[in-house]
Amino acid sequence: MSGVLIGELILWLIVAIIVIVVAVYIVNWLYHRSSKEVSFVRTGFMGERVVINGGAFVMPFIHDYTPVNMNVLPMGITRAKQDAVITRDRMRVDVEADFYVRVQPTREAVSIAAATLGRRTLEPEKLHALLMHLLHRHLGGDR
Repeated sequence: MSGVLIGELILWLIVAIIVIVVAVYIVNWLYHRSSKEVSFVRTGFMGERVVINGGAFVMPFIHDYTPVNMNVLPMGITRAKQDAVITRDRMRVDVEADFYVRVQPTREAVSIAAATLGRRTLEPEKLHALLMHLLHRHLGGDR
């Protein structure tokens, strides 16, 4: 073998390694996997795709990616003193309740959670604030 042939072979080997590294990096960047704890909904090009177990390619400018927490989230709610619940016979009742919220592992439930709650499922504080706001509107102030 001549020196030129060995040089070309080494050059093609380096180019092939660079192409493989770039391809692995791009696939790692674009491919999102779900887990037992977090599913996601991909919307955009080619419609909605709910991924509960598995993965999907998410192109940054073509798709929108909304993760959904699949864990049970405890929500404690206390209505006391000036925020107490007032009954129909005008009695003030202090209420303390614990709710446990989770998303069912079905495509429809994950899709609805992504559409209505969005990324708040990953942040229990924001979900709790939303629940308190809705409870306040339903039971108390804004009638």
